[in-house]
Amino acid sequence: MPASNTAQPPNTSSFIGLQSYTEEQADNFFGRDKEIESLTKLVESNTLTIVFGKSGTGKTSLLNAGVFPNLRKDYCLPFRIRLEFRDDSLDLITQIKNVLQQEIDKYGFSVEAYPGGETLWEYFHREPLWNAVTPILVFDQFEEIFTLAKKNERFGIKEQAIFWEELADLIENSIPEKLKEQFLNNKEEIHYNYRTQKTKILFSFREEFLPEFESITSKIPSIKFSRFRLLPMNGHQAYEVITRTWKDDINPTEARQVVSFFTYDNENESYDLITVEPALLSQVCSYIDKERIKEGAEKVSAELLKKYPKDTILRSIYEEGIEEGNEALNRYGQAVEKLARNPVKEFVEEKMITTEGYRTKYSLSENDVYIRPGVEVLINRYLIREDDNKLELTHDILAPIIKTDREKRRKEIAFATERKKARRKAFVILLAALLTGGGFWAFATIQRNNAIQERDDAIVERNDTQQQTDSLQRQFTLDSIKLSQLKKGIKSRSFPQDDTSMNFLNELYIKDSTELVNLKSNYSGLAEALKAKTYMLDSMRILFDKTSLEYLNSSTLSASNYREAMNTMLKLRSRIGNDSMDLVSTNRKLTDLTIRFNNLNDLYEALLQLRYPRPVAVDTNFNVKLDLYFVSSKKNLRKAPSNLTIFLIPDSIANKKIIRQAKLYEIHCDDNTLRKTSNFKVATYYNGRYGFVGVPEGKYFIKICTYYGGYYTLTKTSAAMQEIKWEASPPIR
Repeated sequence: MPASNTAQPPNTSSFIGLQSYTEEQADNFFGRDKEIESLTKLVESNTLTIVFGKSGTGKTSLLNAGVFPNLRKDYCLPFRIRLEFRDDSLDLITQIKNVLQQEIDKYGFSVEAYPGGETLWEYFHREPLWNAVTPILVFDQFEEIFTLAKKNERFGIKEQAIFWEELADLIENSIPEKLKEQFLNNKEEIHYNYRTQKTKILFSFREEFLPEFESITSKIPSIKFSRFRLLPMNGHQAYEVITRTWKDDINPTEARQVVSFFTYDNENESYDLITVEPALLSQVCSYIDKERIKEGAEKVSAELLKKYPKDTILRSIYEEGIEEGNEALNRYGQAVEKLARNPVKEFVEEKMITTEGYRTKYSLSENDVYIRPGVEVLINRYLIREDDNKLELTHDILAPIIKTDREKRRKEIAFATERKKARRKAFVILLAALLTGGGFWAFATIQRNNAIQERDDAIVERNDTQQQTDSLQRQFTLDSIKLSQLKKGIKSRSFPQDDTSMNFLNELYIKDSTELVNLKSNYSGLAEALKAKTYMLDSMRILFDKTSLEYLNSSTLSASNYREAMNTMLKLRSRIGNDSMDLVSTNRKLTDLTIRFNNLNDLYEALLQLRYPRPVAVDTNFNVKLDLYFVSSKKNLRKAPSNLTIFLIPDSIANKKIIRQAKLYEIHCDDNTLRKTSNFKVATYYNGRYGFVGVPEGKYFIKICTYYGGYYTLTKTSAAMQEIKWEASPPIR
């Protein structure tokens, strides 16, 4: 839990919120005596210790201000290491060596040499200092080896392999491979005792990353054994922190009142059962202390706590985090005013608590990418914790505040909706009254205003549609240029065939294939929407005609029926206008998407022909012939075109995995993968037929590389020619 410096300046808070204790602040670190003693013994008794706990439980403070001072008393020298994974960061082993040198200089130790080009194992065994002092490498926030390292290609498999190999040698006291030849085979004289364990290691990380460490136990078996889980504080520990930090500045009664902030039952709940997050406790105490200093009070009095009760303090901490979260969205380019009035707050209210108001876990999805910067702020302020991509409030005491805000917001939305309905209803009643009294001029004015508004809406809609059309047209132009260039390259055989060009074509192939799938999905969705709107519009027009007839004969209607008929007519008129514009826009989008779909399909075919030229028939002595035909949407049979790529792959153990994947119907084929199979053949087209030459007996898998191409399983029982009549139209998965 954060705290201040040992020597506290006047009018300065003893709590500093979200910061962590340093080793210099050990005299102000309270509430963790048992944990300090247990963890110190564990570190001293084992070569490797792993410390894990949830975010906000105070792992860094426990190590810095609790365990490190104890270890120094027993002739141990802890080196706190937090690895960096930026583009300009040094390699991981060099970072460790730099920390060693800095700490050695800081404490004034005399050494023969600083760590240089040798391995860490060799340095710790060679340097005489480590015969008297035990070095302890403490890797804090070590979960970043599994998070930040993955985001930077610099720290990939090779870099991490070197890192783990050196740590494994230290932990298991294994002679590095490059030294074994020198020590064991060449029998060179060794001037130090390499059999004695010289170092200790400690990993500290968030507990949700514990499974990641299980994956490296085969290389470092010691990971299975010495483990320490840091839990949140209980009520007794929180009381100790409050009374020993404030000392004479708080009475026991007020101290117990602050502890009660972290429970629903202020009177009866046992301190053993109360759960207190150290980070949240520090923020609460920091808030109280700053208000005490601001008001010039000597003590945390009952009057001060009455002025700043639990709900006021927690709400202030919560809303400060929400405000900073919304600012983060703006900094990262998210337009808050377009997302919601208060997007981070609404996200927490809708996702972090149940309908009844209890905290719950929420799994982030791709739809939540926009809110991620704001969520990161709440995580860093320990209001929310993340565990395996699932979010949860750090403490139950925040849930009532969030529930109250959610209910207030929902009531405001409901009230605004009802108020809008009431205004509409009043307008209809007024309109009916005007018409009943002969106010046809007023009705005509309203109708004219409606027509003007519909015209303005139509102009806006047309402008939006034109912008979309222009954007698509620009893309059509670019696609057409690329298509033309590729076709010229095919015709002249002048397109470069080096690796760079092939990689470019492969990337373009993947991009266009993905875009084809998306466009086809959008096309289908728009078609269904168009069908539904057409049906709805037809129904509305029929009802409109009926209502218009009733209007013309309105003298026969009662006053209430008349108002109802007028209301219905006005609503239908507005809906018909809006839906008509939607139909125009939808038809235009469908046309544009169809053009783009066909254009990209042609572009892909050109790319495929360029990348993999189909074999030319030089030997017509086929012993497997394919008589292919396709069934069109009108149930007509059509022969196969002459430009297909068809693979014949032996059904062997080596090819099993690729064949299994190829049986999934997909756009075209994964040509790269299919060409990696053993002994594959590509069909030749000759005289209206596809065929293969020199196919021996055995089982084979045949795959057609066309749009959602089908496949066929062939068993060849003799060397004689075998003909296959194949209806090659597959179902689409």
